[in-house]
Formats: sequence, structure tokens, C-alpha cells
Amino acid sequence: MTILKLFSTFFSNVKTIKKAIQRSKTGDHIKLSPKIYKESIHFERDVLISANGNDSEETIIEGVIIVPKTVQVTIQNVTISPTSQIYVEGNLKLENCRLIGKKSEVLLSANGGVIQATNCELTNAKEVAVALMNQSKSFFKNCIFNSNGKMQILLQESEANVEECEFTDSQHCFWIKNNSKLYTTKNHLHHHHGTQIIVDGAKFEDFGSIIERGEGNGIYGLNEAEITIQNSTVRYHSLPQIWIQESILKTNHCIISYGDESGITLKNNAEAMIYFCEISNHKKENILVKKNSRINIEQCHIHSGSGVGIQIKSQSIANFNETIIKSHGLSQIYITDQSICSMKGCIIKDGYHIGLFVDKKSCLSVVKSEISRHANSAFTSIEAQLNVYECKVMDNKGNGILAIEKSNIDIELSTFYDNDMPHLASKSNVITTITQCEFFNGKSIFIVKHSEVFVFESKFHHCDQVQIEITDHSTAVFDNTSITNGSSYGIKITRNSISNFINCQISNHYLAQMVVNDSSLIINNCELIEGKRNGLLIQNHSEVFIRDSYIAKHMKPQIWIDFESTVDLESVQIAEGYQSDLLAQNRSAIYVSDSIIRNDRYRYNVQAMNHSKIKFNKTIIENKYGEVFYSENNSLITNSIDEVDE
Repeated sequence: MTILKLFSTFFSNVKTIKKAIQRSKTGDHIKLSPKIYKESIHFERDVLISANGNDSEETIIEGVIIVPKTVQVTIQNVTISPTSQIYVEGNLKLENCRLIGKKSEVLLSANGGVIQATNCELTNAKEVAVALMNQSKSFFKNCIFNSNGKMQILLQESEANVEECEFTDSQHCFWIKNNSKLYTTKNHLHHHHGTQIIVDGAKFEDFGSIIERGEGNGIYGLNEAEITIQNSTVRYHSLPQIWIQESILKTNHCIISYGDESGITLKNNAEAMIYFCEISNHKKENILVKKNSRINIEQCHIHSGSGVGIQIKSQSIANFNETIIKSHGLSQIYITDQSICSMKGCIIKDGYHIGLFVDKKSCLSVVKSEISRHANSAFTSIEAQLNVYECKVMDNKGNGILAIEKSNIDIELSTFYDNDMPHLASKSNVITTITQCEFFNGKSIFIVKHSEVFVFESKFHHCDQVQIEITDHSTAVFDNTSITNGSSYGIKITRNSISNFINCQISNHYLAQMVVNDSSLIINNCELIEGKRNGLLIQNHSEVFIRDSYIAKHMKPQIWIDFESTVDLESVQIAEGYQSDLLAQNRSAIYVSDSIIRNDRYRYNVQAMNHSKIKFNKTIIENKYGEVFYSENNSLITNSIDEVDE
């Protein structure tokens, strides 16, 4: 290989790069003396050009440079200040060069060519530092891009690899268009005036870069773009840090934090797969999913947002697996507008407002998760479907579940405890099904305004307030359920409500075990035992039917009926009361058949007062004192068989 040297004091007949190239052979090495070369160069053969030394600032080329097809050019240790773009159709390799674009709209432009740049600086282009068109390829490593007008690198139908470079101070960093591909590794992008990376119908993959402090988005994907970031950091952007629409996003082991708006925004049929990421500290949503978009999140940590943690809206779908969601200023998760969300193995905790909010015909399913320590309710459902399976809901300042306005709630194999307000509160046409659950240390259920609850094989215990309250035209069915050890009433059924208890045990309440006021109650094959006061307190036009049940060991009248109410007992055993077994007053009526009533502690275990009546049919009534009936003030007690006396 011939080496041609250009010095201003020698070789007077070869003083320009152009002449040196004309005299060179393919593959020759041309060394430049330190000076300014003001000329345009059209390379016609393969050549290596370098400064005669390592100081690129002293060797400057000013002019137009063209690398045609089939030609390979290498330039080393040179400053290039093109008067027009460096145009590459062949192969250009830059090493330790400075490209300064004070006079050029574009520094480097490839049209079907190949550009390789290592340890270079590209700065001050009026429009674009690097433009790659028409199947061009490029590789940049350890380069600095600074102060380049509209964007640092533009790709159109081309491919580029960028490693360990720094980009700063232009409108955009990367604009990737029309099926282009950009692969980046361990770069630093910062302080761009608009969106830092735009992926428009193209593919972008990053590993380990830091993308920060932009005045627009960090990454914006549209028109079926494919974006993959791994071990990357995206932070401190003025607009949503990652904005995806009609495109696909994949993130793995990334940190997305401290944005002025949302962390990730998906819209218009966008898709995202988020794995092992931390998404935190955004002033709006940490994640926003809307307009028929889909997101899958696994083993992530999403926390410390000033607004809603994750918002899923307008018919979107979200799946969460083994993810921690905590410490958001508003609802930790908000699902709305016919959207669907499922969660498995998640922890949702320490929220400053509601844990999970679902409304407007949306559906939320939560499995094997823990929802705790919220300043408001753990769940709020308004006109929505909520499914809770094998979950723990505890230590919330509000309700465990607050369901309103035609919601449908299904709870199974879950535990609710230590919530300051009712574990389950349903209002206005809500239907709730509870199966094999446990509720304790807090008011368990409050059902109001035309709502329905169906409870199977569950336990309610150790409540300081009323354990279960059904009111205002509501309906309840309890089957194979235990309601025990309450510090107040066990069950209150009021204001024209209807309840049915089958195969249940109700025991050990400090006040009446069951209160029925202006309502209807059916008890079948149940036990009411060991209450500190009444077994049943029935009043105000109520109707109660009790069959095949056992009522015993209450400190006050076991069944007290008042104010024009009616009770029917069939095949019932009432025993071991401390006062009366039956007490009817104020125009009330009790009808008893095929039953046994025994009392060894109180003389008059059946009493009727103030225009009331009690009728027995095929029933045994007895106490050890012999006097079983007491009536006064136009009341009546009748029995179809003789009383059995001691």
C-alpha cells in the first residue's frame, strides 16, 4: 500500500486531497498535514485518509464529500466541516473524527450506503446529523452527537447500530421511519427539546441506555412500531416518558421514573409487555392504558405516583402477575369504560386513597393477592364486575369492598380483616356472591338499597360492630355459614328487606343475635345459641319463619316479637333460656307447630302482652316451675295439646 503525504512545503504538485486521490491506487493511505483543506472530494476508489498525527482539530476539510457506490473510504483523525452533506452511497468509515456542520443542513447522508463511525463527534448540523435512506446501514460507537438542529439520526428504510454514544441538545435524537431498524446499547440521551426517540412504523431495540431529561416524550411509537428496551433507564421527561399507539412495546429490567406526566401511555390498539421493571414517581399516572390497548405486567414494582397508579380505560385489557403496586396519591389501579383487568399474586398496599377502582361496566379479577393499608377502600366497584379469589384484604381505613350501582361481586376463598369500615358494603342494586370466605375484626357486611348477597360456607367472627346488616329493600341468603363472637348485634335486617338462613350457626353476640325490623326472615335448620341478650328481636311489621332449628342459652327472651309482627315456628326446639323463650307484645302473633319449648330457669317461658296472640299446635311447652304461660291486656295464648308440667 502506497502512503502519500501532503505537506504545504513539499510536493507542490500534489497540494490537494483531490489530486492525491487521483494519483493514488486502490487501498492507498493518504496522510494530511495539519491545515485547512477547502475542497470538494468525489472518491473514485478505495482509500484511507488520516491526519499526520492524532490531533483532528488541526487538520480540517471544508467542502463536499461524496462516496459513490462500490467505493470504501476510511477517514481518521480529521475535522470535517462540510459545505453540504457528506453523501455516501458506498462505504464510509470514520475514526476519531470531528464533523462540524455550521455550513451544512445535514452532516452525513447515506443513500443505500454504509457508515461506520468510532470515537467521533458530530455537532452543529442545521437540520440532521446523520440521515440514512434506502437500505443504508450504519454503526456508531463511542461517538458524541451535540447541538444538531432537528435531530441527531434519521432512519428511513435503513438499519443502524449505536453503542456507547452520547446525544444531547437537538430537537429529537432518533427518528426511525418506514420499516427501519435501530439497535442501541448503553447510550446516554439527554436534554433534547422535543421527543427524544420517535419510532414510526419501524423497529427499535435498546439495551442498557439512559434516556433522560427531554422536554417531550422519551420514546414515542406509532404506526405499528416495535419497541424493545432492556436494562434501560427512562426518566425526567416533560411529556409521557413512553408513549405508544398502534404499536408494540416490550420492556425488561428497566427503570422508568420521575416524569412530569405519565410513565407509560398506551392508546389506539397499542400493546405492551412489561417484565421486571420499576415504574415510579410520576406526577400523573405511572401507567395509562386506553382506547382498546393491551398490557401484560409481570414481576414489576410500580409505586409512588402523585396521581392514579395505573389507569385502564376505554375497552382496554390489562394483566398483572406477581407485581407490587403501592404508595399512589389517588387510586392505585383504576379500571373504567368496559375495560378488563386481571391480577394474580400481586401486592397492592400503602395507597393514599383507594386501592382498586373499577367502574362503567368494566371487569376486575384478583387472584391470590394482598390488598392492604389504604387510606380509603381496598376495592371500589361502580356498575362493574369484581371477582376476588384467594385474596387477603386487610388494614384499610375504608371498606374492604365498596360496591355501588348495579355492580356484580364474586368473592371466593378470601379473608377480610382489620378494615375500619365494613369489609363489604353494597349499595343500589348490587349482587354479591361469597363462597368459603372469612371475615373478622371489623363490621363484615353492610347491604343497602335493593342489593342482594348470597353467602356460602363462610365464617364471620369477632366484630366490634354489627357483623352483618341487610337494609332498605335488600335480599340476603346465607347457607352453611357461621356468624359468631360479635361485640354488638350479629345480624340486622331492616327496612323491608328479606333474608334466608340455611344450615347456619349464629352464636355468642353481646347484643341480640338477630334483629328483624320491618322485614322478612326465613331460618331453616340453623342454630342460634349462647347470646348475651336475645336470640331474635323482631319488630315493626316484620315476618319471620323458623323451621327445623335450635335456639338456646340466651340471657334475655330468646325470641322477642314486637309491634305488629308475626313469627311462624315449625319443628323448632327452644331450650335453656335465662328468661322467656317466646315474648310477643303490641299486636304481634306467634304460631308454633311440632316444636319443643323447655326452660328450667324462668317461670313464664311463653308471654303475650298488649293485644298479642300465641298459638301452639302439636308442641310441647314446659319448665320446672309448671307455669308456662303469661298473658295480659287482651292477649291470647292457645295450645292444641295440654302443657307438660314437672
